[in-house]
Amino acid sequence: MPMNRSHYRTLGRTNLSVSPIALGTVELGMDYGIPVPGHYGRPSMSAAERLVGAALDNGINFIDTAQAYGNSEAILGRALRGRRNRAVLATKATVQADGKTLRGNALRRAMLSGLESSLHSLQTDYVDIWQIHNVDADLLDQADLVAEVFSQARASGMILWRGGSFYGPDLPLAAVELDLFDTVQVTYSLFDQRLADRLFPAATRLGVGILVRSVLLQGVLTERADYLPDRLEPLKARSRRFRQLVAEAAGRPRLGTDPSLTPAQAAIAFALAEPRIGSVLVGMRTESELEENLLAATTALSHDLIHELRLLRIDDPDLLNPSNWQADLLAAAKRMHRP
Repeated sequence: MPMNRSHYRTLGRTNLSVSPIALGTVELGMDYGIPVPGHYGRPSMSAAERLVGAALDNGINFIDTAQAYGNSEAILGRALRGRRNRAVLATKATVQADGKTLRGNALRRAMLSGLESSLHSLQTDYVDIWQIHNVDADLLDQADLVAEVFSQARASGMILWRGGSFYGPDLPLAAVELDLFDTVQVTYSLFDQRLADRLFPAATRLGVGILVRSVLLQGVLTERADYLPDRLEPLKARSRRFRQLVAEAAGRPRLGTDPSLTPAQAAIAFALAEPRIGSVLVGMRTESELEENLLAATTALSHDLIHELRLLRIDDPDLLNPSNWQADLLAAAKRMHRP
């Protein structure tokens, strides 16, 4: 079911009206997530362009990308020709080299040259939200310099609003208190609810828009969890419990739960039940995934189910951080592609 403007939410002090579900584009530009046969790998250029068009036609107006997402920006540049004005477009600047955040003039040059490169790839004169990718303590230590670069980019008309993308619960809280960003993009899911404890209240109080990603935890909140390595059995077991709860709820339509509810829809709907979230970024690689995810925007979970799902919370950062699984996922991907 297409979304209409009655579903849109206001993104903090930006006053941007954004669709509750945003198109995350990492999977358009690079291989990403849990390697599952038939559900892994980038779509073709033409298929990616059709997906972007279908997202716009079905009411998704917010699109998120990054320099680091392979050729995602270039794909979007082609897909948005003639319809750039229909999208609230956000990208991210890469400010790290050799695993460390750049400092001083090197940071300034990387930000500005990266912005020019992004605009060229996106075939646009401006982005609605320009975000710093993977904000860390070293970046926040240079808040005055970053603020100057943001001001320069805004004065030139190349950006409208400032954003930052984060991992973990502590750095985004420090960032909103510095008043450096108009939006923060953070991880949040029914497994990882840590950010709701302190960040969401602080960001809302200060008018900072909240964007959340990883609501499916790279597929862990779907059947793809069964393909995780054995050492992540606690995560696999929690996923099985979640899917069981969804199946049981779908079997009780008298409680107001759609009998066709899927785990992915339930996970997205759980995040959307949090009114302080401006938009939920969902990675998609096919139009069928788009159709499934769109239904989540109008899915209302029962209070009982939401309560049960909240109890599935995990606070172990080793389980919640996908970077801890990357070596295993890469090895699995290589095995899958062997002739």
